[in-house]
Amino acid sequence: MHQPPLPAPPIDDQLPTAWTSGMPQATERAPKPAADWLAWLVALAVLVFMAVFGLQAMRWSLAGGWHWLWMLVGLPFFGVFSVLAVMAVVTRLRERRRVRVALENMSLERGEGFRAGEPLELRLRATVPTAQEGERTVAPQRIAVRLMRHRTLDAASECCGEAIASREEARDGRVLYACELRADSGLDAPRWSVELRDAADDIGTPILTAALRRLPDR
Repeated sequence: MHQPPLPAPPIDDQLPTAWTSGMPQATERAPKPAADWLAWLVALAVLVFMAVFGLQAMRWSLAGGWHWLWMLVGLPFFGVFSVLAVMAVVTRLRERRRVRVALENMSLERGEGFRAGEPLELRLRATVPTAQEGERTVAPQRIAVRLMRHRTLDAASECCGEAIASREEARDGRVLYACELRADSGLDAPRWSVELRDAADDIGTPILTAALRRLPDR
């Protein structure tokens, strides 16, 4: 006897188009072009030269007599330019940029519906956001995809299967995460959903949550 299709679950999708990881952001040394390094070295050489000139002027003032006037020039030159030279070196050594893990323009392909005991193919397509000044943006290497069932409409969700989707480069310049989920044929629930998380952040906020349309058993 033909079984009528089950009603679609209530819409509880949380499908944002952009996401940024809540994990502490890593930092790295930003590569500099040769022209930038050359300009910095020239500026540092000028600062060092002025500091050395100030030190030499203070040495001239030790001769006594009118030579003490060199102290009026040497002391501020040595003090100011030596401090500027040290600050330039320390600033360059400590200069780093943030590595932000993020996605945007996300779209989830989840098929026509879900049937227990049969594979469910999921595909997440997205792009990497444009990096702002002082950062580099990357997509997460892996995304954990969980199949969740809800025994009742108000019960807490229960994980019935998990897969790890690795990042791939799609032909259209987007990144692609694909995986296959399957629930045991004996499992039943009025509502099913999938939950996508950054594999490196198991307790953080999900990237997105999507309800699944339950298909009748064959």
